[in-house]
Amino acid sequence: MVDSPTLIITQPGPCGQMLIKKAKLLVVSGGLQGREFILDKDAFTIGSSPDNDLQLPDDTVSKGHCEIEMTPDDGYVVRDVGSTNGTYVNGVRVSEAYLGQGTEIQLGKARIVFCPLQETREFVLSERTSLGALLGRSVAMRRVFHEIETYAPTDATVLIEGETGTGKEVVAEEIHRNSRRKDKPFIVIDCASLARELIESELFGHQKGSFTGANTDRVGAFEHADGGTVFLDEIADLSAELQPKLLRVLEKREIRRVGSNTVRHVDVRIVSATNKKLVNEVQAGRFREDLFFRLSIARIELPALRRRKDDISVLAESFLKDFLGPDAMGQVANFEKAMETLRNHTWPGNVRELRNLVEIACYSQKRPIDLSAFLYMGILKTEEDSRGLDFSADRPFKDVKNDLVRKFEADYVQDLLRRHHGNVSQAAKEAGIERAYLQRLIRKHNLKRGRE
Repeated sequence: MVDSPTLIITQPGPCGQMLIKKAKLLVVSGGLQGREFILDKDAFTIGSSPDNDLQLPDDTVSKGHCEIEMTPDDGYVVRDVGSTNGTYVNGVRVSEAYLGQGTEIQLGKARIVFCPLQETREFVLSERTSLGALLGRSVAMRRVFHEIETYAPTDATVLIEGETGTGKEVVAEEIHRNSRRKDKPFIVIDCASLARELIESELFGHQKGSFTGANTDRVGAFEHADGGTVFLDEIADLSAELQPKLLRVLEKREIRRVGSNTVRHVDVRIVSATNKKLVNEVQAGRFREDLFFRLSIARIELPALRRRKDDISVLAESFLKDFLGPDAMGQVANFEKAMETLRNHTWPGNVRELRNLVEIACYSQKRPIDLSAFLYMGILKTEEDSRGLDFSADRPFKDVKNDLVRKFEADYVQDLLRRHHGNVSQAAKEAGIERAYLQRLIRKHNLKRGRE
């Protein structure tokens, strides 16, 4: 196990610029034996799911098994992300470890060797610790701030990638707000939540009488945003038949309303986002390669909250003030101790999960607020301490906890579906979880998802 930082060639100068050696992974055993993979991202994910940068065909490897992060302070670090069978570095199971020349990583049946290269890559950080609604003093977020500062003043088409709940729409808003188009419209289209038969009309508009229900002419998002920015959220879910039409907009900046032969010119900037690996969607044949290249002229990868735990206290304090006002910190007990507990959480729902936790805590009638009490078991409180949880301590802790979690899941999902009238995409987005995971919960608890 490597116990010191590796592969940093130059330390940050006044502008946060530095060089770090590039590296590759060599698979020496398992189903991909002999294959090499270049570590070309700040966070390179490995697992059995196709959403990973390196997909291992091994049933002993978790869907999301581990990730390798490049950091200016510590070089390359491998981090287990809650795998079932563990991540081993030089034969030792680890939660996190530095990587050096020849370090061996084992995941299930696969053994992978870490190999530094002679080439270097530039790593530049912003001097900011906030940008509009975005907060972060961590290296990962200062890198995002630098990328926003670089791309926002241009007209470059930007693709934002990141897990659910990392703040992709907030980044898109900041790109628009810091561009020359800031005084023009910023139009959001959620490609996942719109009905397939309506999305073309939403994007491009329609003529009266072009289909049943088209009682008037409609201006689409691209026309409405003329001079401004269109943000296409969940772009990976755009239907195959609409992908070539979007490509035409990108290439010619021209649209045609549904039912019309008239071509209209639009001056728009397109920013898109996805929580999927769009490269993998291209390789699987679900997304056009030419459209991918058009959308990703500039790419910003948002870090998961587990990669920026230095920011948890800053974010929590900001959320507390949002809900309770400028004197919020006076209503909180043992803030620093609570932050230690929160930093040990893996945050699968990312910043949205943290905000939800703080919001629930602020609804509590008890003062001062202990934020750590609302992690795990604390989130099960439905009437905020007015009646307490329905359980008895005369049973094993694990049994009681499992029962409470099952009840919480069923009640939470049922209420979530009710408020979104059975729309799973919208419900998952608000809850900060993957749609596939929400669908599993629906099946697990035999809940109905039909519209009410």
